[in-house]
Amino acid sequence: MARVARGSRIRSAPRVLLVGGLEASGRAGLLADAEAVHARRGVPLVVAAAVTAQGRRTFSWTPVAPALVEAQIRALRELGPIDAVKLGMIPDASQLRAVQRALRGTRVPWVVDPVVRASSGGRLSGLGRRDYLDLAGPDVWLTPNAVEAAWLLGVRTLKDGDEAGRSAELLEALGFEGVVVKGGHLGGRTVVDSTRLRRGPEHRGTGCRFASALATELGRGTTPVRAVARARALVRRFLGSP
Repeated sequence: MARVARGSRIRSAPRVLLVGGLEASGRAGLLADAEAVHARRGVPLVVAAAVTAQGRRTFSWTPVAPALVEAQIRALRELGPIDAVKLGMIPDASQLRAVQRALRGTRVPWVVDPVVRASSGGRLSGLGRRDYLDLAGPDVWLTPNAVEAAWLLGVRTLKDGDEAGRSAELLEALGFEGVVVKGGHLGGRTVVDSTRLRRGPEHRGTGCRFASALATELGRGTTPVRAVARARALVRRFLGSP
């Protein structure tokens, strides 16, 4: 669901602040975020809130000190404007507060991707539902997958596209500018708006890429419907479909 965007000037190369976890392979996390921003002709500004190790058998991560998270963002603001923000993996509330302090006084689109667990199932954040829901407000978008949307609403699961759509409406009613519930975790041969595409193990980070592309387009001044369509198209190309 999405409201009509307020008028804004078009930016040819929006500067997008990416806050999240560094995953060394680049299949997900900040490197995947930066790749998506580049693909949408934006300028990625990368701030690590955590450093992760994610392999076939290895899984661990450590948070970056909140003071350093805040310092990274302040340094980037000294070097130029920020046109959009994308939040990915945030280890706990202290890093989240650091981001909010560093961005105090800015009014740009935020895209919040509530990364709670890795594709392997390992937990990536200590944030709770209330931490995410308290971010609701004008210019703040939410992009959970179906599992994350159910968690945010305190329900066990979303069964199909209809329930995913209703969950987006319920979350948007809490005050978000817009909510996109991604359908990859739903069952069936379709994901509401297209045939399901096969995803191999090399195709992790689809949610990261979608949210980062969306942030880039919103930061450019693209209308919400067109911004979502362009982000979706980027993910389909990443999965090998036109």
